[in-house]
Amino acid sequence: MKKRILVLVMAMTMGLSMVACGQKNDDFYNTTSDCGVCLDCDDDGEVDDGLASENPREDTSVSSEVYEINVSLMDDAEEVFKTLTDNWGDPYIEDSGDYKIATFDTLKITYSEVDGKKELIEFDVYSDCYKTNKGITIASTQDDIRAAYGEPLCEYDDGDEHYMNYFYKDGFSIYFTTSSKAGDAVTMYQIVKGRG
Repeated sequence: MKKRILVLVMAMTMGLSMVACGQKNDDFYNTTSDCGVCLDCDDDGEVDDGLASENPREDTSVSSEVYEINVSLMDDAEEVFKTLTDNWGDPYIEDSGDYKIATFDTLKITYSEVDGKKELIEFDVYSDCYKTNKGITIASTQDDIRAAYGEPLCEYDDGDEHYMNYFYKDGFSIYFTTSSKAGDAVTMYQIVKGRG
């Protein structure tokens, strides 16, 4: 449990650092300076500039056929909250100062709030009742991810966990975490506004 919390905190920190750095440091977005996130995690000396999305709204969405939910990071935050509240009730809110985390059962939303207006930053998904627009969900395999998204721009291991990261030129990223304890299947995934 402690390891999961540590991984979640690290992943959120990475996601927030990309949001903080990605939009304002476009000239440096392909370097390792200032952001702490490098698109060259394989150390081959070549820095990837990100993938292209044909439909950013769809590529940043999670959906559930069970609950008739389809929400995207590109959607209006109030509409996303209304849709999820209608299905799950009021979320549990954690206030971390610059951002807040709303937990709707097994979907966490990180967002900021300025002058009473919410801005979505990140979806963290922990349940197979949700899937990406390419059909990846909890318990999908690494092969399923590769078949749907291609080769990750960044891929690495940390203990029992394996990370497959996809960065998009369109201003978002998708991170899949798989675990050898779960038969190398997805245990969580994140869709994050911003880029590293």
